[in-house]
Amino acid sequence: MKRIAAAVILLSLASTPVWAQRAAPGSENMGMGTGIVAVVNDNVITSTDLAQRLKLSILSSGLPDNPEVRMHLLPQILRSLIDEQLQTQEAKRLDLSVSDAEVDAALDHIAHDNHIPGDMKDFITAHGGSPDALTAQIRDGLLWNKVVQRELRPRVEVGDDEIDAVIERIRANTGKQEYLASEIFLAVDNPKDEEQVKQLAQNLVGQLKHGANFAAVAHQFSQNAGAAQGGDIGWIQQGQLEPELDKALNAAKPGELSDPIRTANGFHILGVREKRTVSLGDPARASVNLQQAFHPYAKDAAKNTLMQQAATLRGSVKNCADLAGVLTKSYPGWATQKLGDMNLSKAPGWITDKIRNVPVGGASDPLATDKGVALLFVCGRNDGGDIDRDAIMHSLGTEKLELQARRLLRDLRRSAYIDIRLGKDS
Repeated sequence: MKRIAAAVILLSLASTPVWAQRAAPGSENMGMGTGIVAVVNDNVITSTDLAQRLKLSILSSGLPDNPEVRMHLLPQILRSLIDEQLQTQEAKRLDLSVSDAEVDAALDHIAHDNHIPGDMKDFITAHGGSPDALTAQIRDGLLWNKVVQRELRPRVEVGDDEIDAVIERIRANTGKQEYLASEIFLAVDNPKDEEQVKQLAQNLVGQLKHGANFAAVAHQFSQNAGAAQGGDIGWIQQGQLEPELDKALNAAKPGELSDPIRTANGFHILGVREKRTVSLGDPARASVNLQQAFHPYAKDAAKNTLMQQAATLRGSVKNCADLAGVLTKSYPGWATQKLGDMNLSKAPGWITDKIRNVPVGGASDPLATDKGVALLFVCGRNDGGDIDRDAIMHSLGTEKLELQARRLLRDLRRSAYIDIRLGKDS
């Protein structure tokens, strides 16, 4: 694949170009002429590609097919086609491919989710769209997902401390509101694109308020991980999102839609479907899984010596699975014992005080008993039923993976040769 060190952008997308203003309904390519509209490294995007994707976007999103809508959509759609070219070129470089069976399965899934009977390609054809354009979009999306999963996912790690921080935030928000939300995200990777992306976001909000389908619009235009799920981002607690987004959620009522919200990365459109009060679960069922490290007093193991050893040991163990091995290797005389699950509502107060704020994998402060010195290691927590550590880990991992994918695409743009010919005199 041919690469040029610096990106060459010959036509800015920052403002609505003349060719978009001239777009006329009813013509084969919607007023865009014929031929090549953009060159992306060694590949081209034709006016037919652009016209077919525009028609598909309008059809699937429920937006009205009029000059104003096309004028706002064309720059974003051309940008999407350029990005897809870069993504598929990266997949080709990595020798990745997508089978026809994978594409067909994705089409069936879309038809099922949108309650469309029969074959998805037949449905698109019957409504004046191009099944080839839809198939190409699906294939490109699947290819990019494989790039992300192979190249980026192995780099994403979520630590217990990050999960514990989210759980503590949930605890702090107990009794407050949380929101079942949907989101459309439009990235602004170049300051020159600011006004164009803002106009698109405002236009989409206007169309959504007039009845366009949120899930379909999100699937076509949103640039975050929730796009594949129609913009669904699940239940969001107060303080979980950026302050600007959090404020918009707090102000919204179920069924309401926000105006475009600018954050550091781009514009967000939020929809609130439901509200409920944050609950931490049933305190009577909350429990912790404990292991103990213990060393009895002896002539050569006085209290002060053991307390110092315990403090060092506490920092040497990163998780419960490592405890026995660390003791055997470096702390002779210390023994470990699995205490199992302990119901916090029935545990002695001195134990709950010691482990209340200890994260999973961590240990309590050293405990001096009448027989020796002990450390209590927290190997797991059950907060009564509502907190799912795996779900939190998945959410954090998805957020990190999405950020990495945006960075990779940005780097691909910067290192690519991109010549946008649309609107240039021949």
